[in-house]
Amino acid sequence: MATLGVNDLKQLALPTYIDAAYLERVRLESGETYDQLLSDIAAGLVMANAALLTDPLMASLMFPTVELSTEYAIGVTNGMQAHTEYSRPDQKRGATTGHMIPLDAYDRGLGWTWDFLQKARRPQIDADIASAMADVRDKFQQLALTRLFKSTYTAVASGRSMPLADAGTADSTYVPIAVPDRGGTFTSSHDHIHFYDGIVQAGIEAAAAHLFEHGYDAPYDLLIAYADIADWTDTSDITGWVPKAAPSIRYGMTADLADLGDEYIGAIDTGYGLCRVRACGRIPTLFWALYKTYGALDQRNPLALRTNPRYGTGAVMLASDMGIRQFPFENAILYSEWGFAVANRVGAVIRKNHANTWADPTIT
Repeated sequence: MATLGVNDLKQLALPTYIDAAYLERVRLESGETYDQLLSDIAAGLVMANAALLTDPLMASLMFPTVELSTEYAIGVTNGMQAHTEYSRPDQKRGATTGHMIPLDAYDRGLGWTWDFLQKARRPQIDADIASAMADVRDKFQQLALTRLFKSTYTAVASGRSMPLADAGTADSTYVPIAVPDRGGTFTSSHDHIHFYDGIVQAGIEAAAAHLFEHGYDAPYDLLIAYADIADWTDTSDITGWVPKAAPSIRYGMTADLADLGDEYIGAIDTGYGLCRVRACGRIPTLFWALYKTYGALDQRNPLALRTNPRYGTGAVMLASDMGIRQFPFENAILYSEWGFAVANRVGAVIRKNHANTWADPTIT
């Protein structure tokens, strides 16, 4: 089956057998032909869709895939035996488990009626497209962060899409691989979903230890709520806070500064290495996550993004199923298919600033 996307926008967005001559005859009130508009929309969708995966936060958290499921190794109790002359050692093997990666469809109506398109001006069309693509971006980011902070599994047909390690609640067979030189072996009760009272240095140290003990080396990325920046930069509680250097400021010789990219607001030094701090307004106050990223869209990142190869990562424009009276874009919609899943159940730690209770946050 052919892969569809913005390069095939005319086939997706317009009725069959609409030709270029027809598009040249139909014009907006401001004079643009639909052929010109179609080309501009196609170019705009290319840029907007590419931006979904070039956003520094999203790219650091995930990697794209078209697979329906993910399978991964789990910890087993094996080991070497003393050699003897006449007997053979016991045969041992590794073990795996896995879970599903969901795929859900989303769409967004543009609301372009026949009456509107008779009088439409180009700035109105541009504003509608910009608004629709902003909704696409918002939904994409909301789905990713919701999966990261969700403490329970998501049903996928008769299967499950698992959360981070949750003490065996979603899958009692899941045991992380042992890393004895970093802290020993693990059991199915291992947990990466915690509440911790207070935003303090001890809290970030404990979270960093949860990544270090699985063999993940710093730097780690700390994702915090934008509303909590003041608490995380308070050096009386976060003693390891290191501000980010600004290129336009000349600093004294005694200042400790972090050399970080624009996506970070600073760093926190811990006994396990540096935690680079990102702030996001979509995360509600009290919640934060620490994770290991291997770079943009690396397959070792904590989340997997499943897409439909027919439509690609972003949105495509589809013709209306309500019938078209005259104008090719009457009642058109933007359509996407996405699914986010945890790919590495110990690749991140999520926490809530609370004394004794965890509750999943509502991501905006």
